[in-house]
Amino acid sequence: MTSRRWAVLGGALLLVGWQLLAIRLGSLLMATPWQTLQAMARLPFEADFRLHAGTSLLRIVLGVGLGCLLGFCLGLLAGLDARVRGLLEPLRWLLMSVPPVVVVVLAMLWVGLGSAMVVLISVLMLAPGMYVNTVKGMQMVDRGLLEMARVYRFSPWQKLRRLYIPSLTAPLGAALLIATCGGVRLVVMAEVLGAESGAGFALANARSTFDSAGLYAWTLLILLLVAALEFLLLQPLQRRMGRWQEAAHA
Repeated sequence: MTSRRWAVLGGALLLVGWQLLAIRLGSLLMATPWQTLQAMARLPFEADFRLHAGTSLLRIVLGVGLGCLLGFCLGLLAGLDARVRGLLEPLRWLLMSVPPVVVVVLAMLWVGLGSAMVVLISVLMLAPGMYVNTVKGMQMVDRGLLEMARVYRFSPWQKLRRLYIPSLTAPLGAALLIATCGGVRLVVMAEVLGAESGAGFALANARSTFDSAGLYAWTLLILLLVAALEFLLLQPLQRRMGRWQEAAHA
């Protein structure tokens, strides 16, 4: 049996387990898969659906984009200069060690509720992962190639384009996948804890009103968003980056 068939079987087992657990717990605590699908079909016709969905998407784009860009730029600087790397190491360790919920509480105190808080949390939590992968990729560049670039007097842009970027494609592709999926979770968590709109806010409302079907419908919608980002955007991007790396090394 191929891996794809095993994946289908695993999904079917999850649905069966979900159905059995929902029957045991009751509809007040857990909606069945069919009830969830019915609620999800009604979501687009609700008054605030576009507001919540659009707000969350914007926050995800800003949070993931700014976090990855900041981590990448700082990683480039740290990879080129050990002094910068040493200077940033305590901050990197701090951000990767502190629990996200602590960052949420601090961000609420610093900037209040709303999009600024959600985006700030995403940037602070996602930048360190991109930074670490960028630095590791920079350190993987062949020292012989760097010496050749010095002999032939490559400009900084030529070094970046011909040496560093091809070496960074693999670690950055993996880091971008992790950051995007993690960014969705961070945005939703921040919205649940301290936002006045967005998918997380809708989840919190469904929980407070014991709307089990609506709660699971929003959850399933978020899972579908993560799947769409991974399979339609990130995996094709990784394949393209892999071809770029092969072309650069040819």
